[in-house]
Amino acid sequence: MKPTITIGRSSHCDIIIPNGSVSREHARMSIVGGNYVYEDVGKNGSVIGGRVIHGQRITVAAGAEILLAGKVPLPWAQIYAMLPLRGVRPYDGDTHYEPVHNDPPQYVYVTDESIGVGYGILAFLIPLAGWIMYFAWKDDSPKKASQANTIAWASFVINLLGIIAAL
Repeated sequence: MKPTITIGRSSHCDIIIPNGSVSREHARMSIVGGNYVYEDVGKNGSVIGGRVIHGQRITVAAGAEILLAGKVPLPWAQIYAMLPLRGVRPYDGDTHYEPVHNDPPQYVYVTDESIGVGYGILAFLIPLAGWIMYFAWKDDSPKKASQANTIAWASFVINLLGIIAAL
């Protein structure tokens, strides 16, 4: 395993990106202190999480959104193969930009491991809908009511187990 890999258009790079917008040697990637460090060395810069960088060295989360020359996505699969990082779950959560106050200034991309509001709403609404349907159908259609009740309780238990596992 090499300590640093190069990314660019040149055949001398470890990861070759055949795109005219990408510099011959566009970037370097290494592992420092258990984190991926991305260094932009190309003429056309890079875009990380929507921010343009030129000639900077930045600590990034695994799977962070990086566009070489603002157009070509960084091939994370190749980076994971060439620079494996233990204990990393690629693409786990969203990537957010957070400045780190040190000298010289660097920037860190961290992942957000929250489950999201959408899941929370569904986790509440599915059992609730099942129990409402049970009471609406219990006199007219007992079989449908029983199925709705089973789905409601099953989703309630699954959500409960998910909450316990997250703790």
